Amino acid sequence: MKKLRNIFFTSLIVMGVVYFMIGSFVKNRDSNFAQSFNRFNLQAKRSPKFMQVNYADSDQETDGSYTYYADSYDRQGNWHDIEFNSDDDIQDGQFLKLDTKGNYIKGYQKIGANDMPYKVYNIFHE
Repeated sequence: MKKLRNIFFTSLIVMGVVYFMIGSFVKNRDSNFAQSFNRFNLQAKRSPKFMQVNYADSDQETDGSYTYYADSYDRQGNWHDIEFNSDDDIQDGQFLKLDTKGNYIKGYQKIGANDMPYKVYNIFHE
């Protein structure tokens, strides 16, 4: 019984270390695996990112949804490459506030230019 308990706790420690290592590696990556993992990643922080929709950088999928590829910026003005899918056809030039955790996008909100942080506003209006 003692041996079984030791194996169980050793397995838990190994799984925790592996989870921590994977979480550290993928928290700022843009792959599909990273986005899926960041949904539950305790190391990826939840923060808003801001982007402007550009039809030249979007694709309409066969199921009618849209995939948007864009540059996004966090509140400090740091650049992040972002890709997300939406069932909505968002207007060209529309500003979005993305609710993100790492690179996983939980949702988005349409905003005006005046609703962005000052640093991000300056980046989009240069």
